[in-house]
Amino acid sequence: MIENQAVIDLKNKYDAGERNFSKIELRRVDLRGFNLSQANFKGADFSYANLREVDFSGADLSEAFFNEADLTGANLQEANLQGSYLMKAYLMKTNLQSANLSKAYLTGAYLSKSNLTNANLTGAYLNGSKLNGADLTGLIYDATTRFDVNFNPNKIESKKNIARSTSLLDLKVTVEDLLNMFNHLSQISNRYLGNTMTVRYWENARPQSEWLNHFQVKPSAQIQFVGTHKGYLDVSQLRLAQEWVNRFIKVCSQIIQDYPKMIDRKQFVFNLSLLSSDPTQTESDDSDESILTFSSSNEDTIGLF
Repeated sequence: MIENQAVIDLKNKYDAGERNFSKIELRRVDLRGFNLSQANFKGADFSYANLREVDFSGADLSEAFFNEADLTGANLQEANLQGSYLMKAYLMKTNLQSANLSKAYLTGAYLSKSNLTNANLTGAYLNGSKLNGADLTGLIYDATTRFDVNFNPNKIESKKNIARSTSLLDLKVTVEDLLNMFNHLSQISNRYLGNTMTVRYWENARPQSEWLNHFQVKPSAQIQFVGTHKGYLDVSQLRLAQEWVNRFIKVCSQIIQDYPKMIDRKQFVFNLSLLSSDPTQTESDDSDESILTFSSSNEDTIGLF
């Protein structure tokens, strides 16, 4: 393994709040124990790298290369690994809970004792992979999933052919859409808490992120975007916005008990799902911190973040 300038630059940039590292070249490097959660590594090359216990949770790793990389004990929960290359990768005791592995190449991968609960393996290639001792509860697969010839998927508790709720990958959300949502939430909070408390709650809830710093909370508690952004937001940006909103709603709900029920879905171009006695709550709603979700459909059948 090599410790090169690229690794040093990566750590410094990540610590400074940067999250976009698409197509970065990190072959054979040693990143053991790094926190790289929520970052964008689309198309990056981690082949042969030491990635033991790295935190990639919520990261965009689509189309990235991990061939023969060591991801033992890594955290890939809710990571987007769609179309990624993990051939002969070491994924023992790796957390892949709710990860998107659709169309991923896992040929010859070592997945022993990994956590694949609710992971999406539709269209994935698992020929020659080792799944002994892996937790496959709720695994999502379909007729295009290529399991190893010696593996019988009918023995697992799966969600075969059951469509998942809309994921962040499917959304088409703009900065303007986010501002509409933010300012609607501010309006509700202002009504009961006033401008000063609303501003304080927004600032305290804001995750550390260079991109989120472009959203300025004015003294009136109205939020504006300072900068330019054309087109739709990427997954890493949506996840950051999701975290900020969930934190804000959670803290407001501690003061205003019915705050989630006051949110008007019609104020948004995507739908909301609220935690409470809302009849749209699904069986998978098991996190007290999961407040709402975006949805690109016009239906109210939605899942939680």
